[in-house]
Amino acid sequence: MPASSPSLLAPKGPPGDMGGPAREPALSVALWLSWGAALGAVACAVALLTQQTELQSLRREVARLQRAGGPSEKEEGHPWLSLQEQKHSVLHLVPINITSKEDSDMTEVMWQPALKRGRGLEAQGYVVRVWDAGVYLLYSQVLFHDVTFTMGQVVSREGQGRQETLFRCVRSMPSNPDWAYNSCYSAGVFHLHQGDALSVTIPRGRAKLSLSPHGTFLGLVKL
Repeated sequence: MPASSPSLLAPKGPPGDMGGPAREPALSVALWLSWGAALGAVACAVALLTQQTELQSLRREVARLQRAGGPSEKEEGHPWLSLQEQKHSVLHLVPINITSKEDSDMTEVMWQPALKRGRGLEAQGYVVRVWDAGVYLLYSQVLFHDVTFTMGQVVSREGQGRQETLFRCVRSMPSNPDWAYNSCYSAGVFHLHQGDALSVTIPRGRAKLSLSPHGTFLGLVKL
């Protein structure tokens, strides 16, 4: 008998079926990958558009705030104060330090703002500078803790080439250190000029006084 050929013994499938079942999983994976890439590209595009929209909204908001609240060129310098700020200038000061000069029997008070409205007044260390001329209510109080028989403060103005005393306050002090507390308050209405420098001094060297904001203070209110 003739020898059998291997090709004749191999099982035969349907015509045209050349390993089709083995290629179907690969085709499915390729389709899924292509769909995933397309969806990822769409998601990135949507996120980019959303970020651009939010960025434009933020830019518009910043521009609106700058137009509404930003200082104008006329408000940069003191001579061009707005009418609203000039009318309602208020400054209340509290002490932060005192200094006694060795060459004079005097104690000076350094101030810092506790309440401020407007730009017509400015605290500059030991003095208060007036940028807006007008009529002001000026008040001052010092709480002393000193056994010197009399204590008090002097409020003075320096400007236009001269220096003058606006008002002074004097108080008698107890000789007992445990009871040597007394406050001195004065107030008045004055016409102040642009560039005036106001100061509070105690005509005693190394005066003992309270630096508490409720005991010692200085204030100006434009009328």
